[in-house]
Amino acid sequence: MSIQFFPVRDFFKLFYYFFKREIRDKYLGNLTGIAWVFIQPIITLLIYWFVFDKIFQARFSKDQQEVGFIVYLAVGFWPWMAFSESLIRSITAVSDKSDLIGKIKINLKIPVIASISAVFCLNMIGYLVVLVSLAIFNENFDYVSIPLLILPIAQMYLLAIALGLMFSAFNVFIKDTQQFITTIITLWFFLTPIIYSESILPDRFKQIIQFNPLYTPITFIHRAVITHESLPWLKLSILYLVTFLLLYLAVKMFDKLADHFADFH
Repeated sequence: MSIQFFPVRDFFKLFYYFFKREIRDKYLGNLTGIAWVFIQPIITLLIYWFVFDKIFQARFSKDQQEVGFIVYLAVGFWPWMAFSESLIRSITAVSDKSDLIGKIKINLKIPVIASISAVFCLNMIGYLVVLVSLAIFNENFDYVSIPLLILPIAQMYLLAIALGLMFSAFNVFIKDTQQFITTIITLWFFLTPIIYSESILPDRFKQIIQFNPLYTPITFIHRAVITHESLPWLKLSILYLVTFLLLYLAVKMFDKLADHFADFH
């Protein structure tokens, strides 16, 4: 089956509609409202800081000791939150639109992309506040390199879309997809050098974690603004190519499975 193409104008009109709907339904409809997008990462960040730094007194790398564990954690944690939360939310983006499936002609990829985009945008606003604060109050923070962070974060965004398209399609047929992926994401977090530096790992594990598709973007972020090591440009370029290929395959798979959505909604 060929990939479906829709006029750009129609795409953005629908995208804007579902983008606003995602923010209104998921964030503006509760007590804390949109502020929860910023409160939740801060609470989680403080929990990790308290547990690993104060209770367990975990062994930290030289880089973490110089800038402070909570600074090292915050720099990688916010992009991770944007990725993980957007991916989890996107899984039900199609099944939640059961009232539309089979009744009107609509590109069901748009709600998935809009859901991911809404979460990313809101989290990036909070992340920008964090980066500006670190640039002002932490002398070891390289604020000049902040614009470079767009590159790894954009790769994480595209990866979230690719995986979101696949998992949202699976969820129409396998209803517990979200529960399974949520468990995997918890494990994925600890396999990503966010709360630890790879420098403290044994050599054999350093090789293994490089197969993690989030290893390179998170490492890029840490090196750009904290450790000042050489940036993994080649690895990030290769990862972009792999991500675009995965995105292409995800779109094809989604379009093929979409023909059967109406039979299972």
